[in-house]
Amino acid sequence: MKNNYLPLKKGKGESETSFWLNFAVMLVIMGVLVACRCIGFTNLIGLFFVVMIVATIGIISLEYFIYPETSALRQWKVLRKVSWKRVFYKEVTLIVTLGVIGGAYWLFPCFMNNVDFKPLYVPFLIIMVPLILLLSLPYFALMDKIDKDPDDEYYKIGYAITHFQKTMTRFELANYVRSWLVKAFWLSLMQPWVLYRIDWFINLTWETLQDDPIRWFWFFNSLCFFIDLLYGSIGYVLSFKIFNTYTRTAEPTLLGWVVAIMCYWPFWDILFYNQFFPYAEISWLNFFDVGSVWWYIWASIIVLLEMMYGLASVSFGLRFSNLTYRGLVNTGLYKYTKHPAYVFKNLGCWFVNVPFLAAGFGHSLKLCLLLFGVNIIYYLRAKTEERHLSHYPEYEAYALAMNEKSIFRWVAKILPFLKYKPLPKDKRLF
Repeated sequence: MKNNYLPLKKGKGESETSFWLNFAVMLVIMGVLVACRCIGFTNLIGLFFVVMIVATIGIISLEYFIYPETSALRQWKVLRKVSWKRVFYKEVTLIVTLGVIGGAYWLFPCFMNNVDFKPLYVPFLIIMVPLILLLSLPYFALMDKIDKDPDDEYYKIGYAITHFQKTMTRFELANYVRSWLVKAFWLSLMQPWVLYRIDWFINLTWETLQDDPIRWFWFFNSLCFFIDLLYGSIGYVLSFKIFNTYTRTAEPTLLGWVVAIMCYWPFWDILFYNQFFPYAEISWLNFFDVGSVWWYIWASIIVLLEMMYGLASVSFGLRFSNLTYRGLVNTGLYKYTKHPAYVFKNLGCWFVNVPFLAAGFGHSLKLCLLLFGVNIIYYLRAKTEERHLSHYPEYEAYALAMNEKSIFRWVAKILPFLKYKPLPKDKRLF
């Protein structure tokens, strides 16, 4: 199979974005939300669109001026006249895709019975879908002029639909479906929670914190997860070829999908947690006196781990997404380990749930084993992701370098199976 993706940064192991650039934009976003609060603009969906606009303009413009040699917008130039027939085929594909997703939302009870779906996500879709359809025509026309590969999957699927002809391989079609499935599934989960967090942020009053250490702990806790969800939801929406943030491939294996979706609603909440992993029955808050030295130490460790988890998402900028490859990210915490989000999230679970402090050795051992089972799930997520991304030579070079540079390289020396190994050439997609 041909790989049409060419990294903007051609050096092996080079990140296509900058953590500090994305971090600066995050600070601007927080400032904009504070400004909106001051002027009384509190419409949640409106604020979400403001955040998306600020993130897009901020990150893309900073890349344009700070990294002129590798800016996505600087790579484009007019190559041809617009083929309106080709644009029409792409528009057909988009309309059919959105229709199928809308039908799936309506059909499956897990969406319609979700208490957040109708009041928060549906109003977002009512605005977002017409906006997509309105802007898609000029966008497809523009890309038809500048894209080096205008006969992409949108064109091929649209042509196949209108002419009843096979135009692409089974893998290409499956990859297109998987890419949109990722977006449809995770955006419906993250976007409502982002609105909740935005509502929390703009309505926060310092008077409610006062000198209460527990409230301060929950403030930092909420802030860390707000940052994570913010960049996550923005990443799912802002996937565009013109910005070089589009999906190259989505996870091709069933195992990769299973271990990913089982960590999210409704699978985790309804099936896996209640039936197999009820380890979080105790909390660290039950074991330390509020305001004591140990309380502050434990709270600080948890907040630090959660902060690292949130900053791992910031590293992606507009490229955050589960189960997909959207360009190499080797910046921020990814300079030190290949899976910082998983590492710090799982460590955080041990400090939050403290199963080793449960009453009775047998019960404590049981809870520890259950939480260790969750760690194994995330280990499988990491390994399936590595296998997927190893089809790309720039990721392979990065991962091999991390065998020597990672802060956890000593663990791989003790447990050699954790060491990264490239895919055999006969198993690569490209």
